Amino acid sequence: MNNRTYILYHGSFGELVMGHLVTSGFADRIVGLYDLKVASVSLDDPENDMPEDIPLCECDLLLVLGILPKAGDLVPIIVEKTGANAVIWPIEDPNLIPEGRYSIETELKEKGISVEFPEPLCALERSDNEVINSFADVLGKPKFGLRLNTKNKVIETVKVIRDTPCGSASKIGAKLVGMSYEDLGAFEEQVKQMHDNECVAYMGPDRPIMQQAGELLGEALKAALVPQQKDERTS
Repeated sequence: MNNRTYILYHGSFGELVMGHLVTSGFADRIVGLYDLKVASVSLDDPENDMPEDIPLCECDLLLVLGILPKAGDLVPIIVEKTGANAVIWPIEDPNLIPEGRYSIETELKEKGISVEFPEPLCALERSDNEVINSFADVLGKPKFGLRLNTKNKVIETVKVIRDTPCGSASKIGAKLVGMSYEDLGAFEEQVKQMHDNECVAYMGPDRPIMQQAGELLGEALKAALVPQQKDERTS
């Protein structure tokens, strides 16, 4: 399903994901891109704060990346004007959680608009909405296929079945070729370090989102690796 996707973005996270989508085979789905720099919106009449130059082309999915918290009240207006029937609005930084998140979510759902707030974006796997599922089939919770050299205990090839929206899975996957998996603990630690060098998600004791993203990547690799190790031992 080649759903039309409109991307509202701002800041380094928004630019990173937007850039990866444009270069990763997703470009033909994108009908609009806009850097929403708005920092404050009137509670009484938010539509007055809509940027004059924002393109409002028709779309199926609105992807909201890294916009400032007070700009969130513009999203329901943009959804209405573009005809989007689904919204993906990831939480990668608690400082960017939209003000009035729950009222915005309620407003959208009352209008029959599906909205997901994955934390982090690479946790997205399935939804009740087929438009969101069409996105998550390609980008979301990472999934790998590995071919192993069982004699030397090294990874021969890596296939990224589902990439992370920021591209970290494909970047790390390329570095795994030739890596030893004989010591699984050491392998996992190397993968963690690679991930931390790539991930731009928030990391703090109150909300360790980067750590959550790293665990998702590590679990995906283990899911591809461990069954083959078991097959080695039983063959």
